[in-house]
Amino acid sequence: MKILIVYATGSGCARETASVMAEELSSMGHEPRLEDAKTAPDPAGFDVVVAGSGVRAGHWHKSLGAWIGRHREALAARPLAVFTVCLMMRNPGKHQAEVRAIGDAVLGKLDLKPVAVGLFPGWFLPERFGFFERLILKMMKTPSGDFRDLEAVRAWVRGLPL
Repeated sequence: MKILIVYATGSGCARETASVMAEELSSMGHEPRLEDAKTAPDPAGFDVVVAGSGVRAGHWHKSLGAWIGRHREALAARPLAVFTVCLMMRNPGKHQAEVRAIGDAVLGKLDLKPVAVGLFPGWFLPERFGFFERLILKMMKTPSGDFRDLEAVRAWVRGLPL
């Protein structure tokens, strides 16, 4: 299958997470294509779309929401899986519903129903964040580190209904 993976990122975490997804899909015999939402790739010609974003100020990056809105009809015509990468997922039991609501807010406005939703912890690597983001995260006493669970990402990809 030809699978388009579209991501939006600030620090690079969603891009690297999407790269792991592409590697796993390749190992399964699929043809993934990895694209930044800012490049506005057309989903036409793909069998499946996986779209995801990191979180800033409680929202997906605007570029992903704009891309989904532009391609709503094409996305409604094929399986769409979505993922969110967020530091709050370090404590999934406590924040799962809150993080899930971030993507649901975008998809609900467009009446899109994904076939799968992935919620993954991200990272706080201060050197990859801007000054104000670092300041806010430090004020919130956010621990530094890479909290991603790449095996969970691979397992989610293997479980996609392809």
